[in-house]
Amino acid sequence: MNMIDNIIEAPFTKEMVSNAKKKAKNLGKISNSILGGGGNFAGYLGEEIVADYMKALQISTDEGDEKYSYDLVKDNQKIEVKTKRRTVPPKGFYDASVADYSRHQNPDIYVFVSIQFNDNTPIKSWICGKKDAKEYFKQATFYSRGDIDSSNNWKVSVDCYNLPYNKLDRI
Repeated sequence: MNMIDNIIEAPFTKEMVSNAKKKAKNLGKISNSILGGGGNFAGYLGEEIVADYMKALQISTDEGDEKYSYDLVKDNQKIEVKTKRRTVPPKGFYDASVADYSRHQNPDIYVFVSIQFNDNTPIKSWICGKKDAKEYFKQATFYSRGDIDSSNNWKVSVDCYNLPYNKLDRI
């Protein structure tokens, strides 16, 4: 396991990939999604990776409304996993993002994951850090759709809150 700043390389298995693909197919297209559901597979794979690493219970596909508020449970803490697809490994100054429309969720902590893809094939994954949910919003910068994030010249696609990975806590 390699560590860069607080970023930890976290391997995944073929079984995790298979589980994530099944869950993504069952979920289909979702309305409140930056990628219109196209990131479902990556999101579920991120959950699989964090659940395995933290030995947490996945609830994101359970019945009931709680599945919309957080993804995992560990030691009575509600954990929301936020995953980004990448073409390169993450760096400490890259951003952990939470879309404004996700504010209805009610986790205790956020865990941020980056997965490097080659086309639709995941190659490597990293857990980039965690942050207490309340602290995250105190420290994060809000960007409106269309804003340009001056740290990386990224044109913001949805209203969101960003915080660099190097400002997150180690998992």
